Amino acid sequence: MSKYHVIQEFGTIYNGKDYPGSKDTFNTVYVDNKPFNSLRNFIAENLDSDIEIDSAFSVHRKKGKDYIRVKNYVGVIETRDQTVVEILPKIYLDNTADEKKATREIFLRMLRHLKNSPFKSIDNAFLKSTRFPLLEIFIHTFLEELEVLIKKGIRKNYINHNKNVKYLRGSLDFSKHISHNLIHKERFFVNYDRFSIDIPHNRLIKSTLLVLLKATTSPRNKIRIYDFLAFLEEVNDSKQIEKDLLHIQNLNRLFSSYTKVLSWAKVFLLGESFTNFKGTNVNKAILFPMERIFEDYIGYGFKKFCHTADVILQDKKIALVDEHRGGQKFKLKPDIVIKENMNLVLDTKWKIIDQDKPRSNYNISQADMYQLYAYGKKYKAFMEEEPFLVLLYPMHETFYHPLKEFQYDSKLKLKVIPVNLDCTIEDTIRLIFEKLC
Repeated sequence: MSKYHVIQEFGTIYNGKDYPGSKDTFNTVYVDNKPFNSLRNFIAENLDSDIEIDSAFSVHRKKGKDYIRVKNYVGVIETRDQTVVEILPKIYLDNTADEKKATREIFLRMLRHLKNSPFKSIDNAFLKSTRFPLLEIFIHTFLEELEVLIKKGIRKNYINHNKNVKYLRGSLDFSKHISHNLIHKERFFVNYDRFSIDIPHNRLIKSTLLVLLKATTSPRNKIRIYDFLAFLEEVNDSKQIEKDLLHIQNLNRLFSSYTKVLSWAKVFLLGESFTNFKGTNVNKAILFPMERIFEDYIGYGFKKFCHTADVILQDKKIALVDEHRGGQKFKLKPDIVIKENMNLVLDTKWKIIDQDKPRSNYNISQADMYQLYAYGKKYKAFMEEEPFLVLLYPMHETFYHPLKEFQYDSKLKLKVIPVNLDCTIEDTIRLIFEKLC
C-alpha cells in the first residue's frame, strides 16, 4: 500500500487493516494501521486547540470500525512513519480526464494568493506540471528560494562567546576567572566576539534541510539538499528552534534577503500554515482553511481586475454598534466593498449549497443571511443608499446557476452567485460580474 495518499475535501480515510485489498480513490483512501491510529490520535490531542480540529477532521464509527472524515482544511499531513496524506479542495470541474491533476493545479493557483504566506513564490511551471505531489512542490520551492539566497550571499554575524580558554582573547571576565581558575593558572575566562556563519538564521535553514531530507522522496530534491548541507557544513542545526525563531523575529535590513527562506522554514519546522494544530503523532501538518484561501483569492481577483472602481478588502470602517461607552463595538468586516458607481458589498463562503433545495433554504446558513442583512443596513449610511449585497459560494454540481434574488425589504436585495474556479482568475471575476447583471 502506497505511503502517499491523495484525497479531496469531504472524503473519507479508512484503516486499510479493516478493508484488505481496497484501493484508493479521490474520495476514499486506505492507510496502514499505524498511520491511521496516528491520525486518529492527532485529532484527539487537538480537540482543545484554539482552532477547532472539528473544522478539519472528524472521527466516526460504523459497524465497529473507525473512519476519519476530511472536512474544510486542505494541504499536507505527514505521520511519524512518513505516511503522507495530501488533501485537495473539492472543486467543480468541466469534464476533465485527470481530476486530481486539475484540482491540484487550481489549488496551487489559489494558494499563491494567500496573504502573508510564502506560497506566492511557487513556480509557474508547477501550475501545469502537477504530477508532482504537493509536499515535493513545497520542498522544491523552498530549495529554489535557498539557491537565490546563497547566490546573494549567506550572512555572517558576530557571536558572543563566554568561556574558559588556554589563551587570552577579548576581555577577561574577572569574577568567573577567579571562581574557575584558582588552581588552573594557565587558563583565562574571557568574553569575545567571533565573526561566524553559525548564526540563528543559518541554523534554522540547516534544521529545515535535515527535516526535508527525511521527508522527500524526489531524487532531485534529495541531491540538492545534500549539496546545500555540504555548503552549510560549518553551521550547526538548531537545538532550540522556537528560541532561534524568536531571535530572528525582527529581521533588520542586512537580513532582508532571508525573509522568504525563513518563511518557508517556519512552514516546515512548525507546520505554520494558519493553524496551530500540533502533537506527537505527526511530523508536520501543513493545513489551510479553504475559507481563507477562497476569500484571499477572490479578493485578489477583484482588486486586480476591477479597474473602474475602488475595491476595499476586509473593510473595517463600519461597526454594528455605533456607540457604546464612547466608541464603536462589533466591527463589521465584509470581504469586498466596491463603492464607486456600484455600491456592492460581497462576502465569500466556502460552503456547498444546493440550488434544488428551496425548502431547506438551499443549505444556506441563517447566520450568513443575518450577516449580510447587517452589512446592508449599516453600509446604507456609508454609501448614501442601499448597497447591493452578494454572497459568493464555490460552483458545485449542486450549484451552478445564481439563485433567485432575495429581498430583505423593498430596497435591500441579496444575490447568491456560484464562483467558477476552473478558469483563470480574470475569467472568474468576469463571470461573477456577468451573473450580477
